[in-house]
Amino acid sequence: MHRLASQTKHLASLAFAASIALLSGCATTPDQAAIGQPSASQTFLDQAEDSSARGNYIIAAQSYMTLANQSSGMEQQKYFLAAASILIRGQHIERARTIINQIDPAQLPQDEQMRYHLAHARLALLELQPELTLYHLRQPAETVPDEAVVDWHSLRAEAYAMTGNHVEAVRERMVLEKRLTDPIAIRRNHHQIWQVLSQLSDSALATLRTNPPPDELSGWLELSLLYKTSLNNQAQLEQQLQTWLSNYPAHPAADQFITELLLFQEIQLDRPRHIALLLPLSGNFATPAKAVRDGFLAAYYNRDGISYSPEIRIYDTTDDVIIGLEVYQKAISEGANFIVGPLHKPLVEALASLEQIPVPTLALNYWSNPGMVANNFYQFGLLPEDEARQVAERAWLDGYSKALILAPEGEWGDRMASTFQQHWQQLDGFSIETQRYQASKHDFSAPVIQLLNIDESRQRKQELQRLTGLDIKFEPRRRQDVDFIYLAAFPNQARQIRPQLKFYYAADIPVYSSSHIFSGEQNPTLDRDMDGIIFSDMPWVFTDGEGHQPNWQLFTNIWHSNAIPFKRLYAMGIDAYRLISHLGQMSENQQAHLSAETGKLYLDQANRIHRQLMWARFRSGRPELIETQSLQPQPPL
Repeated sequence: MHRLASQTKHLASLAFAASIALLSGCATTPDQAAIGQPSASQTFLDQAEDSSARGNYIIAAQSYMTLANQSSGMEQQKYFLAAASILIRGQHIERARTIINQIDPAQLPQDEQMRYHLAHARLALLELQPELTLYHLRQPAETVPDEAVVDWHSLRAEAYAMTGNHVEAVRERMVLEKRLTDPIAIRRNHHQIWQVLSQLSDSALATLRTNPPPDELSGWLELSLLYKTSLNNQAQLEQQLQTWLSNYPAHPAADQFITELLLFQEIQLDRPRHIALLLPLSGNFATPAKAVRDGFLAAYYNRDGISYSPEIRIYDTTDDVIIGLEVYQKAISEGANFIVGPLHKPLVEALASLEQIPVPTLALNYWSNPGMVANNFYQFGLLPEDEARQVAERAWLDGYSKALILAPEGEWGDRMASTFQQHWQQLDGFSIETQRYQASKHDFSAPVIQLLNIDESRQRKQELQRLTGLDIKFEPRRRQDVDFIYLAAFPNQARQIRPQLKFYYAADIPVYSSSHIFSGEQNPTLDRDMDGIIFSDMPWVFTDGEGHQPNWQLFTNIWHSNAIPFKRLYAMGIDAYRLISHLGQMSENQQAHLSAETGKLYLDQANRIHRQLMWARFRSGRPELIETQSLQPQPPL
């Protein structure tokens, strides 16, 4: 039986190839126990703390900004710093920079001055300016307050690593460790040292090891070298580790870290050996299911490390729930110790309702109850609601507060409009008006006119004519109480709606949308009408898989004209395979993300995979990437 579920707590701590991002640990909030503090302020503080603890950094920052706007003087500056710090923690660079530039450091109390400098240093690091980070942290170590010294060394270590000065980065972390008391923080520091050392070549590791045992730096260098040279030989690795331990008995890595190295090897050998892929390969969903299958297999044949070669068996679940459940049990009886699928939503619902999920299962759709958790059951797909939430966050980060919503009638439009509106309200945004349109029509002028209040403008003109009896010359005016429009639409509708917005005097209102407005294939002639629309989509679509393995050309050669409509499903199949090896780490650490073809993937507390997408703007009919990416995954509330 596959032991992935029981070992996930080890996997995250042992993923040495992926560095663990250092979160801002020193961002504090203004005094929350102030005598006579209004209950409304305490509510916002509680909401900020709760949202921050759950990783909802945008919601937390909005709460601090509300408090800042209700305050003045020193208190206001402290709230600004709290908001900026939490946005930096969430890597929302542009909005954080805007807020931190509002801060007057002279108004901050002395104990907040260092936090202000640390925030600037952290921001510079996010903007890939490590030299600027080191400049902000140039003061002598002995002058750094005790409560800030851990972050001070951590940021300097990251900056040195980014500049390529790996040895100095390790030295900073060695000094940092003497300040750490929490065992988890010490383990994290060891793993970060290990990740930095992994960037050095064997010859560099050997050359830099200049001091004899028991020198701490030489111990790390020697440990990294012997691990690299014995990676594929378990017996040799164990023998050399014993020799190393005799030379460095008091080294910080001599106890738990060595044990974890050996355990990591064991986990690598215990990855699922028999994977079952369950898809409806016959029936109404056969064509999209085959696209998922081909992406999955392409990822398997292009995997890193050919030494890991699990057996893949593919099962047809059809569209029938009863048959699908029988196929699931059959796959397990035939030895599957990891299952990917099913894809058909009714079957996902039925499977999730079982009393027990016998083996780890990655469903390719979502259970309708987002709060329910089933052990061993993970959910991954192209969830439209995630995209609606990200539009709200993107608009908030761009500084907007008043939205108009234009969505189609029907179930999909209901989901997109409702999800956007709910999340927008949580960000303290205002939904001024919502209009629905019939997607089957070719003329959307009526809902556009109503959305922009053009009809009210015309009614005022008619009323004036009636009262005065004059033939009044008139140019309709659109409403002025709006910052942007959220448009839920597919390409055919968006290509017609955008020109009508321009015709009715709304050319200057920003329009945000989701991936659904883009066909996935560049067509400047048709898409020129959508110029200016800002939308999100997956990396695979924007890059056409260029430079990726597997390459998109592989699919187009096989599927020809059928490739484009299922482009995103190929990417989903690729990521479904790659997620198998990362679910343990993602389960253990909700800050862990997988940069994948469908987006940056993360796992919430209900074992649902969510995607963070890239952003682009139509220009001359082509998607043009917006380079300033500042969004991080935000778990839905």
